[in-house]
Amino acid sequence: MSGSLTRPRFAERWQLPLAWIALVLVEVTTQLALKFAGARIGPFDFSVGAIARAVACGWLWLALAAYLGGFVAWMLILRQTDLSRAYPASAVVFVAVMLSSWLVLHEPIHGLHLLGAGVIVLGILQLGAGAATETRTKYLEE
Repeated sequence: MSGSLTRPRFAERWQLPLAWIALVLVEVTTQLALKFAGARIGPFDFSVGAIARAVACGWLWLALAAYLGGFVAWMLILRQTDLSRAYPASAVVFVAVMLSSWLVLHEPIHGLHLLGAGVIVLGILQLGAGAATETRTKYLEE
């Protein structure tokens, strides 16, 4: 019986971190796929030919599927997290996309980019520290 009790706890414990990891991965995938789709489709002018090229582009379909995956991950996150904390923390996606663009697309990253990424990460860590303190206080009061 103790095995059945530990499974929900394990699932509860890991659902939120896994949802955050999934969100970052699918958002990075979305942005990279959109970049590749844009390169494959070429100039877009809402003509029948441009729409046909877009519909036939696998990269665009991957981007749409990843975007849907991001929606699912975000709904899981919001089920367990206040929007006022989750939304600012989602800025970690900006850092992940920047690093992925550097790794995959060989786009340059300059000092100001790194400084901005550092500020974002510090802000997210500050939000996390505040949430951890509130959680400990909440459980101590119960």
